[in-house]
Amino acid sequence: MLRKILTAVCIVELVSPKALIAAAERVALENPGECEYEPWVVPGARIEGLLFLVLMWRSDASYSGFKKLLGFIGVLAFLFPRAYVDYGSELAYADATDCEWRSWVYPGTRAVGLLYLSIALRELLRK
Repeated sequence: MLRKILTAVCIVELVSPKALIAAAERVALENPGECEYEPWVVPGARIEGLLFLVLMWRSDASYSGFKKLLGFIGVLAFLFPRAYVDYGSELAYADATDCEWRSWVYPGTRAVGLLYLSIALRELLRK
């Protein structure tokens, strides 16, 4: 189930990264039209989508490794949600200080981090 959901997201990210980014910005930012992302963000999203698809579907071992990678990302997001979002904003946006995140973004980042951690822990305990 997880693999199918992530596959759908990765395909959208690969085929139409601007639409996915715009949708995410509408949900997470108070002022989505006022934040300009860096020129590398769209091609970077495509590369990320392709890389994640390869990791998920190349083999069972690579899928297992992908879930462990999610766990590493989850540790950072869970323990340091503000730093995680703020650092990502600095990388992705030319005017990161102008981006106004909705109030739920930091606790939401922590919740996603916990989800990623649970995926990785389940994978580690499976063996």
